[in-house]
Amino acid sequence: MKQQLSENGFCKNYFPFNEVDIETLKLIAKKLSKLELNRRKNIFQEFPEVRILFQRAVESCALNLELSDYCFFIEKTDEKNWPLLFHRDINLPEYLNIQEEEKENFLKKSVMFRLTLDYTDKDTGALKVIAGSHVGRDKEEEFINTEEGEVIFFKPLLLHGSNKMKKPHTRRVFQALCIETS
Repeated sequence: MKQQLSENGFCKNYFPFNEVDIETLKLIAKKLSKLELNRRKNIFQEFPEVRILFQRAVESCALNLELSDYCFFIEKTDEKNWPLLFHRDINLPEYLNIQEEEKENFLKKSVMFRLTLDYTDKDTGALKVIAGSHVGRDKEEEFINTEEGEVIFFKPLLLHGSNKMKKPHTRRVFQALCIETS
């Protein structure tokens, strides 16, 4: 996992949650979908139980990560369906208290923990990336298909986005920022 993350900027095939955890997170997702956008950008404050689940999952992975306070929720549905152009996650919330001069170093040491609650593929809003773009070695666009409950780790400086869904589907994602500790 560590080598893939370093070279490609992402890795997948991590399933840290059991069925009860996933059902709990799906119930929380239903509540979150009714909240305004700003409240969906501070999940750990709204639902501390999500932090507990994510902390356990981060501690059990082989990447030496520490969970930050930043976690948000994204949902695409038939009614809320948009493309997301390639971008880097460089806009951090103020509550992390990262000074502008520290931001670049902070982002280089950061990793996104992205839990997908629904199966996704190219036609249903899967994450797309330009592997290696976090270190200036751009490759071709690649879609990262995921299974329900799968976690993708990726570098925030990796170019990533998603297409508009082409068929009826719901795609729900929790995404939390982690810091590499070694």
